[in-house]
Amino acid sequence: MFFSDGVSGKVIAWGNLPPGFSAYSAVVDTVQSYGRPYTAVTELTGSPTGRSLFFDSGECFHQIKFGQGERHSEGAYDDRTMMPVKTFRNPESYLDNLALMYSGGEPVRLFSKEDFPGFTQEPEMVAELNRSRDRLSGLCAPGIVIELQNVYAEAAIRTYRLQVGGQVMSLSLGAEITASEYCLRAAVGPLHAGRVVTPVDGLNLGVGMTVATIRTKSGMRFGSGKTVAAKAAYIDWEARKVFGYLCPGEPRRENAAVLRDWIATFRIDAELYKGMVNQVPVLSPDQWKEQYESWRGQAEKRIRNRVSIALSYTP
Repeated sequence: MFFSDGVSGKVIAWGNLPPGFSAYSAVVDTVQSYGRPYTAVTELTGSPTGRSLFFDSGECFHQIKFGQGERHSEGAYDDRTMMPVKTFRNPESYLDNLALMYSGGEPVRLFSKEDFPGFTQEPEMVAELNRSRDRLSGLCAPGIVIELQNVYAEAAIRTYRLQVGGQVMSLSLGAEITASEYCLRAAVGPLHAGRVVTPVDGLNLGVGMTVATIRTKSGMRFGSGKTVAAKAAYIDWEARKVFGYLCPGEPRRENAAVLRDWIATFRIDAELYKGMVNQVPVLSPDQWKEQYESWRGQAEKRIRNRVSIALSYTP
């Protein structure tokens, strides 16, 4: 079936509707960041058993490794990139942090780990490389070289045991994380001015160059790019897809299977992310920050609503 926004009719995705669930989808028009001018959400509720399946199109972040007149301030909003400032997290760390939001900060216990259905690392890294190259090309200026040092793509599913208000819950979460690491350097000649370069050939990414080639020739782990003589260094990263399944009771292997099966049938509309980029609003830095605070409030409200559904279940 199609999952679409109830107001505009905009198609978000399509996939199977599991037995016993009803669907609600919406496009949230408050801005998370320049990379997420709106958010697509799909909620499946299994009534009256307190179950929630959900999808969120994700969020973008900016990490400042170092810069000229800049410093990393966790949780702040960066005026240059119009993205919230947060240290890069791999999928496991990102999901662990998200699980704590559902538990209200109370300790959670990891129950199981699963592979993310349909995720293949190399194609995702190539896609991230192309997205990053295109995005950074727009930031190039005379006298500055942007060196795209490395890209990252990983995905995971993790299931947790939560206890909220004295009630035990099972929470399965899945996410894809992509990222790019880059630095700014002074141009050494007119050939380099205003260019995005990679460690592959010192100039531009050539036809046929792959992520594996970049990793082999750069010889570095993601996040540890060489920054000698660099003017600034950054990591831009995002959770491109976030899925979850919350239900009352002790975690079971079957819970992760429910989420895994839903993800396997879920297909995001190909035009969704293009629409995000093409509809970036014209806002001042202060307006970007206000929009983000509103977006965070709505995201936290969705989490509270899902927990309330699980808490409402009476065996």
